[in-house]
Amino acid sequence: MLSRGKACVAYGLSAVALALTTPVAMAKSAEMEGRTAAAATVTRGQARFTVLTSGLIRMEWSPAARFVDAPSQIFIDRDQPVPRFTSTVENGRLVIRTDALELSYTLDSGRFTAANLSIRSRTLKPAFTWRPGMPETGNLHGTARTLDRYSGDRQIDNGTRLDLGQGLLSRDGWHVVDDSSSFVFDDSRPSPWVQKRACGDCQDLYFFGYGHDYTQALGDYAKVAGRQPMPPRFAFGYWWSRYWNYSDRELRDLVGDLDRSGFPLDVLVIDMDWHRTDELSWDPRYVVKDEVGEGVGWTGYSWNRSLFPDPKRFLGWLEDRKIKATLNLHPASGIPPREDSYAAFARAMGVTDGKAVPFEGADRRFVDNWFRLTLDPLTAQGVDFWWLDWQQWPESKLMPGLSNTWWLNHLFYTRMQQTKANRALIYHRWGGLGNHRYQIGFSGDSVINWDSLAYQPYFTATASNVLYGYWSHDIGGHMFADGIPADQRKLDPELYVRWMQFGAFSPILRTHSAKDGNLRKEPWRFSPEVQSILRDTVALRYRLAPYIYTASRQAYDSGVSIMRPLYYAWPDREEAYTARGQYMFGDDMLLAPVTKAGSDGVVQTSIWLPPGQWYDTNRGELVAGDRTISRDYLLNEIPLFVRAGAVIPMNPHATKNLQQIDGSALVLQVIPGGAARTQVYEDAGNDEGYRGNAFSFTPISSARDARSATLTVHPRKGSYPDMPTARQITAEFPAASLPTHVSVNGVTYPRSDRQRSGHWHYDGASLTARVVVPSLPAAAPLSVKIDFDADARIAGLRYRMTRTAAAVAWLKEHWPPPEPLPDDLSLAAQLGLLIDYNPERLAALVSEFDRQCARLVALVQASRVSPQVKAEFARRMALIRH
Repeated sequence: MLSRGKACVAYGLSAVALALTTPVAMAKSAEMEGRTAAAATVTRGQARFTVLTSGLIRMEWSPAARFVDAPSQIFIDRDQPVPRFTSTVENGRLVIRTDALELSYTLDSGRFTAANLSIRSRTLKPAFTWRPGMPETGNLHGTARTLDRYSGDRQIDNGTRLDLGQGLLSRDGWHVVDDSSSFVFDDSRPSPWVQKRACGDCQDLYFFGYGHDYTQALGDYAKVAGRQPMPPRFAFGYWWSRYWNYSDRELRDLVGDLDRSGFPLDVLVIDMDWHRTDELSWDPRYVVKDEVGEGVGWTGYSWNRSLFPDPKRFLGWLEDRKIKATLNLHPASGIPPREDSYAAFARAMGVTDGKAVPFEGADRRFVDNWFRLTLDPLTAQGVDFWWLDWQQWPESKLMPGLSNTWWLNHLFYTRMQQTKANRALIYHRWGGLGNHRYQIGFSGDSVINWDSLAYQPYFTATASNVLYGYWSHDIGGHMFADGIPADQRKLDPELYVRWMQFGAFSPILRTHSAKDGNLRKEPWRFSPEVQSILRDTVALRYRLAPYIYTASRQAYDSGVSIMRPLYYAWPDREEAYTARGQYMFGDDMLLAPVTKAGSDGVVQTSIWLPPGQWYDTNRGELVAGDRTISRDYLLNEIPLFVRAGAVIPMNPHATKNLQQIDGSALVLQVIPGGAARTQVYEDAGNDEGYRGNAFSFTPISSARDARSATLTVHPRKGSYPDMPTARQITAEFPAASLPTHVSVNGVTYPRSDRQRSGHWHYDGASLTARVVVPSLPAAAPLSVKIDFDADARIAGLRYRMTRTAAAVAWLKEHWPPPEPLPDDLSLAAQLGLLIDYNPERLAALVSEFDRQCARLVALVQASRVSPQVKAEFARRMALIRH
């Protein structure tokens, strides 16, 4: 569960009940402190060793014995509690022993080499002995800057495979980060600036030793390299984005159409056409270069007034509807004379020749004026955050070696921290280690095909190995592959649905696409069936927002990202490494997204279930783990398994906007099959108070088996601005038999045909017992106890109901009039409704349903429908596993 305090207690991922803990405020995590406590350092001549944790040792060598105490690009906070260790000299060697490691260095022997330095594991498994230069053969990789023009992991222009680089985790049990050549920060306040190190020959190495306790390594890295900051709550909603020259009127219509179609929206992304793009060309033969050598049309800071006649009023209209706006930036052309801010900017920079002011991110004067005179006025108009799209020269011209991507991400994020009351947020490309401190990345222009979708779950989960936990993909893909004829450039609805299902269970849900009139992702462009599936998918994302937001807090505290590989929890199982298409989403959800086309509307999927019991959300039944299973999935079904006994915090149904959620209503879904202890995290949603003391946790415990269930919501701990003092809680028990007795805080609740406070209701369509508790003080405990009738056969029933209903609905479309549909067909398709009407007859209705289903195929075979219809109905019914 969520770890405790700055020491970051080891993160528990076991299937057993999780301990209730509460993080201590960590306000210091937003600052930089390079200096380490003297008690943690051991200096001998030209070498200095710093014991940062029991499994993390910094090793410096300097010919002049001048060591670096300034924060670096990667390691910003070395001021850690001093761990237990000893330092002795034995036979001319310095020996440092921690609880986990033993370091040995030959005194006065110069630079670190394999001959004079070694580190071995003392208690870790697998055991190892490391020496400088030793190859790391088991590295589990990190992430890459972009997926631009990649089909899966293959670049379509040259066929090269994407290099994910080295991550912090390795099956070898250790990893070394060489920080010798990174830039360091000066001590200027409030905005430290980067500078080169004084010593070019010095060594600065960080040894991470952790065995297979991968989460310990991530936690150690988070301590010294900075936490993953929490995005604002709205960032976990739906982002609409399309590269298109939208006008103010068209975007207003789009927002209205999404609302009328039942799609929530939290973020509107406006691509580069918000500014003028005159003379922009994709064809290299017609690219016009500006006076600084960049393509004309990319850089811009002045609104295109033909599209947005009054930008401030448009942005205000979005704000009134609780929709955040982000604009695209390509800053490489600097500030050319055509920009509204040029006169003031040129004057501030001392430019008098009327020429463009060239871009240079390492020039402090340029950056200060850039924000003050060009960007801040746009922010004042209502731009909420920036989409920073640097694609040009990789390094600063003023400071060679400084990554423009990395540095711009740092500048924009810290600027927002300093100038806005809201939580800092940017949206950008990966710039290397340390960039996890600047939140959301976008992965660029991937090719629209199944290979790209199949690669993204592995790519996204693996990025957690460098704490880059908030990848945002162009859901549905960005562009068609080269060479596809224009009449074939259509988005495959099946591919798009499967991509959206993955997006709903990925860190950020953002659709996007190239400027192509044939490439449309508006939901109403699809069939009613597909539109309904898309609507349900986005609605599920919104319902899960409390679970996702709690997992985001966990990532901040522990370094363990929302979406992570299976080997974090099961490091000694080979299947956890080879099941690359699967991942954990938070502590309790295991996903195996469908990433291949189906046959006749169904996809067969192989899934490795880790040890323990898992609740199959599609079939509504418990499944034993520690094995590989095979399941088939229709287009509206998602391979989602939840840890047995888990409690999933959710929003009420029909949540439309995450900025309007105030914590006054919460749904707690209690999964069958075990006991759990968990917490729900809450804060104001869009401020920096979560770094201090402005947040709360609600501890929850539960136990559920076939005959009974208990749910205890403990008093909320902590506070934040505008926190509601009372909360209405609904307890849901999916895959439940009919309750025989329900009590809340010792008071018996009656059953109601409708969902209303102070009663319980049985939902026949979802086979869920739902207890609706009136609003109570959040500081008061809540206890829900429920007994079930164990006679009804509920396991797997919802799955059989929905598939039977779908098969009958298809049959009705092909049934020859005027012959009436047989009664059993009509009744079998309505089991959920029959249960709603007569829940006390649940067991009898299930038995009747089983009898009816056994006869459906025979009834159709005896009818006058065509042989083709008979065969297809039989195939659809065969998909139902009884």
